[in-house]
Amino acid sequence: MLERDALDTRLLAGDPVPAEAIKAALTGDSPPQGELRYLYVERLLQHALETRDAEASRLAASLMDADPALDERLWRQLNDRLYTQPDAVYAFVRARLADGPTPVWTQRLKLAALASLRVAINDGDGDTIRDWLTLIAREPAAYELNDVLYYGILAAQERARTDGELGRHLVVLAAKRAPALVHDLLDDPQLLAQLPDNFGHVLRDFDGDALQLLQNRGPELFLTALGRAARAGAGGLFTPAVVKQTSEWALSGVVFPSLPPDDQPEAILATWLNLGAASLSAEARETLLNLLVAARRDDQTARLLQANGDPALLASLPAALRGSRRPLSERLDLIGRLLNTSDVSPQQALNLYLACLEDHANPAEAQPALPPLVRLLQQHPTLTAPSATLWLLLAAAAESRDEGAAKTIIRRLLAELETQPEEDQLIAQLKRLYSAASWSEPLRQQVLNWWRGFVRGQPTAWLSRLDKALEGKRSLEAERGVVQTLLAARRLLGQQPLSEFAQLVSTAFTALGMLAEAFEPRRLASFDAETMKTELGARAGELSPQQRQVLSSNLKELAQLIAALGDSRTRAVLIRRGEDLDRALMSGEQPPHSAVDAMKWLAGYWGGLQTDAAEDQ
Repeated sequence: MLERDALDTRLLAGDPVPAEAIKAALTGDSPPQGELRYLYVERLLQHALETRDAEASRLAASLMDADPALDERLWRQLNDRLYTQPDAVYAFVRARLADGPTPVWTQRLKLAALASLRVAINDGDGDTIRDWLTLIAREPAAYELNDVLYYGILAAQERARTDGELGRHLVVLAAKRAPALVHDLLDDPQLLAQLPDNFGHVLRDFDGDALQLLQNRGPELFLTALGRAARAGAGGLFTPAVVKQTSEWALSGVVFPSLPPDDQPEAILATWLNLGAASLSAEARETLLNLLVAARRDDQTARLLQANGDPALLASLPAALRGSRRPLSERLDLIGRLLNTSDVSPQQALNLYLACLEDHANPAEAQPALPPLVRLLQQHPTLTAPSATLWLLLAAAAESRDEGAAKTIIRRLLAELETQPEEDQLIAQLKRLYSAASWSEPLRQQVLNWWRGFVRGQPTAWLSRLDKALEGKRSLEAERGVVQTLLAARRLLGQQPLSEFAQLVSTAFTALGMLAEAFEPRRLASFDAETMKTELGARAGELSPQQRQVLSSNLKELAQLIAALGDSRTRAVLIRRGEDLDRALMSGEQPPHSAVDAMKWLAGYWGGLQTDAAEDQ
């Protein structure tokens, strides 16, 4: 007790008293009472303010909380100190809040923070201002200092117009803790002009390394800069890497709660699309296209291509489709959407369809591409498609038994066959085509009809070589028959007019008729050679010796030819009488197998007894 009495005496006399002794007295078994207690707590408060002793601060504050009268008395002293030692008051209140915030103490912390900021902004240097703003920005949200931070940033704006480092600090703090102020700061041309280094280039000039800003200052300021640049139509910041990072956030639905809507990744992406990404480099646009396609953002992909109007970007779409690994049906749907919404030429659309098929060699896999591709080829006959793709589509049509599609594809393959210079190549392709069309009689007929027209335009010498090349090709017997028939017709008629051929036939008929009538068995029971020689000898002078030799040779060979013609003609059988066979040959029902048959067949043709499709054509 003697020590305590001595301590009380020294305290009342205003003499220095150790802080530990004051703490011990206030927390002991017999703490001071009445006015003496107040004096003890006031001395403890003084010590806490002067030394920033957190333990002393917390003890003094706890005693204030327990005694309203003491709280009112000490707060008056603290309030007075706000004008001279605001930072000390802030430290005292901050120590109290470590034991849990209350409305009273958070309000006192705000007052201390405001007072400290005023002193720092009015009288301190840039470092002091930055330190105080950083301290306030880092305080827990429960301390409710956001309004103070807003005030401090705005109050320091004037100083930042001549202090680039302070300006940088204000912008960074605003981006993280007071986003509503960021654009106010960045719309201040004097402050903006002072921002240093890459930081200033990015935010002021829309140039420089935006990724460095992301790495050093975080995504909020990074996106703030990109949002402003996108709305300004500036493209210097938007490297492929920057576009990739921003788009990935947007396409993944990432939202940054502290940012305003216009600076969110999705909004920046929308700005690019609305402006057609015109400000982006070709590489950046291609990066954006790849990401949109892979993310199945087909509406936005169409908007990008439509608004941009860049043929090079459209040419990048096939690679983007392949890289997306999306199913063929989805790729085709996207191309169809582009055809309806974008300025895509038919050839560009065809190229896109063909690109989709590059990694689909199986006809079953290519099935979805068959309808749109065939429709495009039908609507635009001048379009060109690779031969390999046409064969793949033909196989797909065969698998689905789509005769309409197959006819369109075969028509194009036949046009390619007409350009084959070598007989062997032509035959190989024709054989392949016939095999591919073997499932449909109309398709086989389509090929055969084309073949008939094609070979008629070829020279006779080439047809002869083709006939030889077709020998032994059993699957192309009908085609060889066309070639041989055409050769037979040319041998028969040559280049002479039909009128001359008709005259020759008339002459031959007259001569043969005279022979037949003269030596008709019913009129000539027996032949007397001496009489015939005498009769012919009487007229021997009408021919020269050479003419007689020619006549002799012609009669002998004609007799042999007639015999051969008769031997090779199609003969009647028991179930088919001769007149029925002749009628079938003349009507075209029976194909001729010899010259005699051919004469009957030709007679029927020129007699108007045949009206088949070939004649109509």
